[in-house]
Amino acid sequence: MISKDRIYDNLERLVAVPSVSGTVTEDLGAQKLEEMLYEIPYFAEHRENVQLVPLEDDVLGRRIVTAYLECCPESKKVILLVGHYDVVDVEEFGHLKKEAYDIETITKRINELPMDEETRKDYESGEWYFGRGTADMKIGHALSLELLRHYAEEGGINGNLLYVGVCGEETNSEGMLRAVPFFNQFKEEKGVEYEALLMPECYMVENQATDPNHYIHYGSQGKLMPMFFFVGSATHAEEPFLGIDPLLMSNEVYKRMQLNPDFVESVGSDVGVSPVALKSMDLKTTYSCSTPLYAAAYYTLSTLCLDPKETVKKLTAIAEESFKAAIDFMDMREKAYIEKTGVHPAKLNCVPCVKTFDQLYKEAKEAYDGDFDQAIKDLIKEEMKPGVEMQDVTIKIVKLAYETAPAKQPMIIISFIPPYYPDVMPDKTEERAARLLAAVDDIIEFAKEEFGESLKSKDYYGVSDLAFTALDESKDYDYLFSNIVGANQMWTLPTEDMKKFSVPGIVLGCYGKDLHKHTERLHKKYNFDVIPALYERIINNLLK
Repeated sequence: MISKDRIYDNLERLVAVPSVSGTVTEDLGAQKLEEMLYEIPYFAEHRENVQLVPLEDDVLGRRIVTAYLECCPESKKVILLVGHYDVVDVEEFGHLKKEAYDIETITKRINELPMDEETRKDYESGEWYFGRGTADMKIGHALSLELLRHYAEEGGINGNLLYVGVCGEETNSEGMLRAVPFFNQFKEEKGVEYEALLMPECYMVENQATDPNHYIHYGSQGKLMPMFFFVGSATHAEEPFLGIDPLLMSNEVYKRMQLNPDFVESVGSDVGVSPVALKSMDLKTTYSCSTPLYAAAYYTLSTLCLDPKETVKKLTAIAEESFKAAIDFMDMREKAYIEKTGVHPAKLNCVPCVKTFDQLYKEAKEAYDGDFDQAIKDLIKEEMKPGVEMQDVTIKIVKLAYETAPAKQPMIIISFIPPYYPDVMPDKTEERAARLLAAVDDIIEFAKEEFGESLKSKDYYGVSDLAFTALDESKDYDYLFSNIVGANQMWTLPTEDMKKFSVPGIVLGCYGKDLHKHTERLHKKYNFDVIPALYERIINNLLK
């Protein structure tokens, strides 16, 4: 029998461990999960079924935690239970930073911090637990550990469970990207078949007063970050028309990219968000009377049904239009200058040039006297230090490629930078997906009849680790991968494993509010009474 007291005890112990993403404390989460797994008698007797798999060349020494519960050795069916154990920091908790990791204490004292009306109402109701990681998403691991204990003791299923706790979800999903090759290797070694992936990630609703439903999500939104690298032609400030400013080109791109509805995708009732610029800058590091030579800007795109080639085509068109608009602007200013002064200034004759990173990389590789890939790795080794953003290093890689390639002229280079999340949606006609959808329909009815809860299905969860569960085989992802800067050099993107790994997945979410805020909280009744019963029923249905 599943015990909600044990789930709470698990949660309390897990929340007490900071495991803050991107810090030395993150792997403490893996250590605690390993400790708690070995407290389950099955894993104490089968210690070989628990593995801590290290991330390759990870400066923080992080690991993913895996535990295989072989309930029915003669069955090859396996359900995956997957979630992240890292959390964001506690800066917002102010004087209650330490208490943020103590559920009982912070739930009593959270009223010492600012609250909006909805939060105060929840606090006064006594129906919520507060604390960092309660909702996002240590409740998922607390539940998974209890499910493993329950099925280890009682069996009753014609199949097996593979639990994987991943790190790095709050940064660049480094843990899930390490898990994908593990899944493929495990499948090959054990000869198993993955029936479904269940992710107990927390979901939120915008307004519980107007939307009392709970949700199950089938797919995951994608995230793509195009970067434009601008090469201008530097000139002395006293000869401004003899060069072209990369910031002028960047400004023209901004006008065409920012909030552009042409990049907003929609599938059914799901609609993506408009693209926005995340960073824009020139690369001058010192003062001088010269105009900048380089600039860079990167944007974020929300995707639901990305077509890699079509996306690059649209970005290329924007770059070409922007380059031409920058030249037209210079011509207009030159004309006005001549009309006012009668002086014809020295002027740069410039022709628009747009390249993809893959094109530039190939030119640089051919021209380089030596191993250009090693040169990139040396650059990464030199630049990737604590506190340095991976995105900033990608800018330096593109700059190196431009400086190495033979063509020296003003240009705009289009690339993609990490992190990248594919959009994913199970093929609902595929046999395993159809079984999963039928099982979802069953627990929706069960939730209503047994608990009086309104549970509904939706197509897309937000950006999450579910994104790496199945690539659309009809899309040319190799074209996209070849233009991701630093992939498999400073950021592991297991492209071949991603193409091989495919399992229908859902986010069967716990219910919380205000993730990443000091008012992060977890609903008691739904998460300790309803969700455990839903997980037990869906696992039983899938592994009859």
